[in-house]
Amino acid sequence: MLVHNYLEYYARNTPDAPCFTHHDASLSYSEVDAIANQLGNGFLELGVQKEQRVAILGENSVEHCLWFMAASKVGAVSVPLNYRLAPAELAFIIGDSNTRVLFVLEGMESALDALRPLLSEDIVIITANQPDSLHWSDWIALLHNTCPSVEIGRDDPFIQLYTSGTTGNPKGVVTSHYNILQLTMMNVIATPNRPAIGTAGIICAPLFHIGGAGSAVAGIYNGQHTILHRVFDPMQILNDMEAYPVTSIFMVPAMIMAVLQVPDIEQRDFSRLKTMFYGASPISETVLRRAIEVFQCEFIQMYGMTETTGTVVSLSPGDHRRALAGKPELLRSCGRPSVGVEIKIMDTEGVEVETGEVGEIWVKSDTNMLCYYNLPEATTANLTDGWIHTGDAGYLDDEGYLYLKDRIKDMVVSGGENIYPVEVENALAKLEVVVDVAVIGVPNDKFGEALLAFVVIKEGMTLTVEEMMDFCRDKIAGYKIPRQLEIVEELPRNPSGKILKKVLREPYWDGVERGIG
Repeated sequence: MLVHNYLEYYARNTPDAPCFTHHDASLSYSEVDAIANQLGNGFLELGVQKEQRVAILGENSVEHCLWFMAASKVGAVSVPLNYRLAPAELAFIIGDSNTRVLFVLEGMESALDALRPLLSEDIVIITANQPDSLHWSDWIALLHNTCPSVEIGRDDPFIQLYTSGTTGNPKGVVTSHYNILQLTMMNVIATPNRPAIGTAGIICAPLFHIGGAGSAVAGIYNGQHTILHRVFDPMQILNDMEAYPVTSIFMVPAMIMAVLQVPDIEQRDFSRLKTMFYGASPISETVLRRAIEVFQCEFIQMYGMTETTGTVVSLSPGDHRRALAGKPELLRSCGRPSVGVEIKIMDTEGVEVETGEVGEIWVKSDTNMLCYYNLPEATTANLTDGWIHTGDAGYLDDEGYLYLKDRIKDMVVSGGENIYPVEVENALAKLEVVVDVAVIGVPNDKFGEALLAFVVIKEGMTLTVEEMMDFCRDKIAGYKIPRQLEIVEELPRNPSGKILKKVLREPYWDGVERGIG
């Protein structure tokens, strides 16, 4: 089974059913399928071969979803790009993925201008109307909508999402058709109020994340009507919950908090909402109780990562009820493994530890990635006999619930965004006044974690938070820029010279249940 097979099924059997709506413009299943055929044929005419990469840059759009389906039909691999990255970061990903075709959406004109000098001349660029590019509407009008004929297997790659690595360069996580369809099946089984034809779901997570891209595929898998939001807008979410038969939505806790702050939310009608999924960081009992009071729906917490194609552990609606009925510690749990998922906790020697002991979380699942693109050593280091090494430290209790304690790697999760401090440190190290630098995550009520930079500066010189932020603006994405600064005389290091980030973190995480946001 292939991802686009589900689109073709609903296009045949429920052709007029709405597939995607974006800012009041809707496309039916038959229209999405026909346009995906056109685009697929366009890829072939441009010389795109099976397993070649086709990238798309811009805020959430129907075009993203058409791009995913078209690539699926011809065996190409979609590479949705994080539009919030700096030009140099985008250029690295485009080059690393050997992108053959790049589609730049409206609103990204300045990014394209900065990118052009950094890109290979062999890349075909498609835009709405920018010079020296194929124009989307003119190009697609010339393409026929017969279904492309390309032999594709279930284990062929479908999408390539980039996740940062501890070396400072992002890694391309290659996910197959089988991976993402198995994930969707697993999530349907874990959802008591299962999505179906006639229901709708909202996507406000970015489509360059597995949460967004996976939700788009899940909508088609279930024959749902998917309401796409260009960016996260709390008021628009509430409006669409009332305007459409929305039964499910995924948000990170920071988004839920923002939505709950919309004035007069108690007067809204959420009677059709059945399930709210959340993840990327834990939710406080206070926020959860308030959200349940307002939305009157079931809640499911999700734990996973790009390398596992998303959710592999979930805290069920029943678990949430248990938590609020006298077992609040369950809210600190990720939940229990999804169907077919195995979890084990390993020590530093690769030996499984006893129940209740902390170690690295390893995951085995049909959703585990194929590989890191063109990085065989990194793949071998993080994928052992089908087991993904998550880099997270945690433990399993007697009931099989998974609890996170800390990160083995230094990744910070802020507002649902994965940030590796080494990327930020590399940028700050270029500041003339900086002698030494370390970046950590500290607790933050709104975002789970926020970045704090410890900086050693040259004698007689100064550095302010504003100066640090201004310096970083054209070097790293805005969400990676620290808003907090500590000037220190020196950084703690071990005998081999490695910075002891645990020492830096301790004062900020003292008294916090787990050292993770």
